[in-house]
Amino acid sequence: MTSTRTKKKTTTATSAHTLDGPIPGLVHHCFGCSQENRTGLHLRFQETENGGVASEFRVARRFEGPPGHVHGGIIATILDEAMGKVNRRKGIVALTRHMSIDYLRPVPLATRIRAVGWPVKEEGRKHFHAGEIRAIDGTVLARAKGVFIVVNSAELFEKYKQRLTFSASNR
Repeated sequence: MTSTRTKKKTTTATSAHTLDGPIPGLVHHCFGCSQENRTGLHLRFQETENGGVASEFRVARRFEGPPGHVHGGIIATILDEAMGKVNRRKGIVALTRHMSIDYLRPVPLATRIRAVGWPVKEEGRKHFHAGEIRAIDGTVLARAKGVFIVVNSAELFEKYKQRLTFSASNR
């Protein structure tokens, strides 16, 4: 069991259950978390207390922005994944509607860091979450807030399958 402390919040992994892996019936190639995506980040999240999630990882050099540091777009992706996995933990499919990011400090490449996400509130189909990227000592490097909209997953995946079928038939 690991824990990370910051001035604001303590996050402790509460189970070895990961929130990764495919949704049944769907081929999973997510850039952020799929282990099948050769060019992706391969993030693995675990449940934490208070409905949150956490992942510890190193970001590979190929995701470099400023020399020796992670590209801002990759930082945004990591934060979106952390907040998005909160939805997965809740057992819902919700898509990012809005996300705001505060880039507080450069995020180092090839150094163990931690991403966390947690729920803030719900208003109907809107789910508000927050996330952070932290150094292992707990220093917050980047912070985000996001709004996620619950969608009908069966309808969404059916449309996806129809697009695949249409695309394959027009080759």
